[in-house]
Amino acid sequence: MSVFDHFRKEERPFVERALEMLTQVERKQAMRLTDFLDPRQMSIFQSLASQVQDVQVSASGGYEGAERVRVLLHPDYLPVEPEDYRLVLLRIVADQRFHALQHRDVMGALLHVGLKREKFGDMLVDNDGCFVVVAEEVADFVCTQVTQIHRTPVSFERLPWEEFTPPAPRFTEKMITVPSPRTDAVLGEVYHFSRAKALVPIRAGKVKVNWRVVEDPSHPLQTGDMVSLAGFGRFKVLDVTGPTRSGRLRMLVGLVD
Repeated sequence: MSVFDHFRKEERPFVERALEMLTQVERKQAMRLTDFLDPRQMSIFQSLASQVQDVQVSASGGYEGAERVRVLLHPDYLPVEPEDYRLVLLRIVADQRFHALQHRDVMGALLHVGLKREKFGDMLVDNDGCFVVVAEEVADFVCTQVTQIHRTPVSFERLPWEEFTPPAPRFTEKMITVPSPRTDAVLGEVYHFSRAKALVPIRAGKVKVNWRVVEDPSHPLQTGDMVSLAGFGRFKVLDVTGPTRSGRLRMLVGLVD
């Protein structure tokens, strides 16, 4: 069985690149740094590490618990320092009296200036401010090119990591009841779809559970799962209880703000 048989067809180009990078590090005994990866891509690197000898897969998104990270591939004997990940923390300075900046606003502004998604990591928004983690090589570009977010003038300032306290994830909680924890049933309740309508994006590969495409509508969701639907956002399954008197399950979900 080929190593590629363990991955979905659409993941194979990434798997090929990851395996090539690991092989180069093994052969040249030198460090390689990736762009920002999502948790699924990170897990692919970790699973492929067994294909090479004496190569470590280390990762950092700038702070403990970061979702998107840069991966550093390095020989076992080479120590890794925080600055090796080349991460810059930017604080967004803006007058938010008339519009509170949202995650999607920051994302849209960064993509609008031509920045690839792989060049910036987590975007953190709370009442104390807005922050974005970017690759060092694009930090100056972001600071000079992004001057407005959602019609709000903005500027950026570099913030030392030791002065940063990550805000807690923000969720808008919603209690639903479902006949079963099937993905199509839960999507239908969260986004007010009929079961038939929920099947369409699932079959089209637009639904991810824990950053992995799920095309089986009967895939059961459980506490802790992060679910994303292209064009609609993400939600996390916070709790599953029940059944109710009618035999349905109660499910508390948190829509990601």
